[in-house]
Amino acid sequence: MNFKRFVRLLFLCAFLLTFVSLASAQIKLEVKEHVLANGMKILMIPKPGVPRVVCHIYYKVGSINERPGITGIAHVHEHMMFKGTKMMGVTDYEADDALNRQIDELMDKIYREKYWKKDGDQQKIAEWQKQVDELIKAEKKYIIKDHLWETYMKNGGTGLNASTSDEVTGYYVTLPSNKVELQMLLEADRMMNAYFREFYSEKDVVMEERRLSENSPGFYFNEQVRASFYAASPYHWQVIGWMDDLKKMTKKDLIEFHNKYYVPNNAVAVYVGDFKPEEIIRLAEKYFGQIPRGDDIEPIRTGEPPQYSHKRMYGEGPGMPNLQMWFHIPPEGHPDIPALSILASILSGETGRLTKTLVQQKDVAIRAMAMARPQWYVGAFTFNVIPKMQKGVKPEDLEKDVWEEIEKIKKDGVTPEELQKAKNKTEASFVRSLESPMFLAMRVGRAELNRGWRSLLTDLEDMKKVTSDDIKKVAAKYFVKDNCLVAIYSRGQGR
Repeated sequence: MNFKRFVRLLFLCAFLLTFVSLASAQIKLEVKEHVLANGMKILMIPKPGVPRVVCHIYYKVGSINERPGITGIAHVHEHMMFKGTKMMGVTDYEADDALNRQIDELMDKIYREKYWKKDGDQQKIAEWQKQVDELIKAEKKYIIKDHLWETYMKNGGTGLNASTSDEVTGYYVTLPSNKVELQMLLEADRMMNAYFREFYSEKDVVMEERRLSENSPGFYFNEQVRASFYAASPYHWQVIGWMDDLKKMTKKDLIEFHNKYYVPNNAVAVYVGDFKPEEIIRLAEKYFGQIPRGDDIEPIRTGEPPQYSHKRMYGEGPGMPNLQMWFHIPPEGHPDIPALSILASILSGETGRLTKTLVQQKDVAIRAMAMARPQWYVGAFTFNVIPKMQKGVKPEDLEKDVWEEIEKIKKDGVTPEELQKAKNKTEASFVRSLESPMFLAMRVGRAELNRGWRSLLTDLEDMKKVTSDDIKKVAAKYFVKDNCLVAIYSRGQGR
């Protein structure tokens, strides 16, 4: 048998086996739940075997919970949660606290002189800053650097990390099964007793993160594209925040943010691994159960109004020229989302429609993709195409080609083969994500904070029901010029 034909046959058999197993298997999630009296949820997914437990805690807070003046604070706060508490990160809390109070008083004077006045007294600022520097130097002898990480490592911990997104902030560690109590002790302590020492230097670290991003070609343009697309909702700014807000953010802002959002009734803890649920519940009651319930958190108020008019943006810079087309779509849980997600899968990938047409057949692009991004309060469907510059193709030349593909879908829908392939691909990706304890914890925890973890399964079932007519309807409904922002980025002298 011809070798290439043999390889193709093997691939086909593997694909069919995957399809049959997915079609015949009923996907289940065995999640055990417990809710503490203070409103905190504990989700447990026992997986006997390797004596380790993935321990995640998620807070229902991200950049959308910020406001102009404190953008970026959710991310800054994530950094600060590693700076210790009254018992962690310090050798002498009382001495350290006395120094911090002096630092805060001086920094308040500097902020008012620097940012509240048009022409602040630079000499006063310099004098106060010198005093601050001396106090910070004196404080260093009381600080235990990386105390949290070292404590976890000494107890077999791995993967200590955290992340901030538009809607969620998460903290992660994996521990031996007999050390889960340590995670609860330390996380309950961070929730209740976070102490934001080294705030000003850590804020400088975050600002440096933003500067590094600013040096990436196209950063400013992409930031402006997002800000223009989301005109009213707090998705308007990126997680990193605006530089002006990072500069002027105060420790008082941070403490208020923490006290409002880092409360048990705004959190979910997820445990995946080898443990007994009754023991997890006992420990959760002991450590998290003692934390007072906070005020209920109001959902964000400002949604995204209809666009009503076609938007266009042009930019130049040293980055890769590209065409972006953004369309407003509904948030997670809307009945149209499954069809839009399947359509994005059909359009994208090495064998997707956009690659076949624009890259292989017309030879006008080197990459073409689409993505559906339904978020908690708003959504976006984006096309991104990079022109084939060696043929003299410009980003603006590709817009007509993308609209042609959109019109074909509006008219003819998609083929049964495309539809089934996209469904198989989506389901296979979902199943694979469940195999990793870390990604399983991540998906379950984040889903729980929005529509509940069971939405993972109902979304999958809704996706399986999508038809070609459903795709035609959503394409006609959302892919219209008055709902579109076209962003064209060309090679030039800009940023």
